[in-house]
Amino acid sequence: MDNHLKGMTTKDIQMVSLDILNDVHKFCVNNHIKYTLQGGTLLGAIRHNGFIPWDDDIDIAMPRPDYELFCKTYKSSKGYQLRCRENGDSWLMFARVFESEKTLVKCNRYPWTETETGVWIDIFPLDGAEDDFDTASRRIHRIQKVFRKSQRVRSAFVDLKAAGWLLPKVKLMVKKLLYHKSNKVFDVYEKMCKEVPYGSTEHYCNIAYLWYGMKEYHRTDVLKNCILHQFEDRQYYIMEGYDEALHEKFGDYMKLPPMEQRISNHSIHQYYWKD
Repeated sequence: MDNHLKGMTTKDIQMVSLDILNDVHKFCVNNHIKYTLQGGTLLGAIRHNGFIPWDDDIDIAMPRPDYELFCKTYKSSKGYQLRCRENGDSWLMFARVFESEKTLVKCNRYPWTETETGVWIDIFPLDGAEDDFDTASRRIHRIQKVFRKSQRVRSAFVDLKAAGWLLPKVKLMVKKLLYHKSNKVFDVYEKMCKEVPYGSTEHYCNIAYLWYGMKEYHRTDVLKNCILHQFEDRQYYIMEGYDEALHEKFGDYMKLPPMEQRISNHSIHQYYWKD
């Protein structure tokens, strides 16, 4: 760990993330932009009325039209910044709103922007998907190959200084040579996300982040209405059809995982307080 930086605890990260979410929530309400807590954050809201105790990030999602409006118009009342494909400074297919005055996050495995950032929250666009499950599954499988390639390309953007000793540096240099002309993969991936407009079918999927594949393939009706729900000491919007969506993604979602699985999935990043 850097000697001049103080590491953040899980609780520290949660509290900064919560402040960012509060700012985004207020902007969305004031500008009639639909959003819902998403993924593990939605699960935490239902099962814990807040963060999953061992989780350290916040995810929200928006139908593609709301997402694009958000990316074009978001202005923070607290100085938080937005990075997304729409402003040309991100290698992700989704947006992040981050704090940068007090915190620093080092991404030494999968860099996502050339800009130095602090703690962030993820904002996913939700895109349309075919109503026939098998047809949708075949397309998602095809896009997953591009998603995985985009991950490999991002890993080649790691700073050589962070690579450690000689052998890791050599491996990283080889990777940089292999992928230095592969930036177009991000444009291809972005185009594939939008192949089926949201609302043109009765299903959607989080195609912008395909780590979970068809587990995030749901009926648009689950997101037809959003309702306020407790999350920590505040209230934020969740999809009214959360039960259906959470069952499809997590199965018996109210059952706690085994103790050995109660760890953060985001330990590949290092979180610091700035001096």
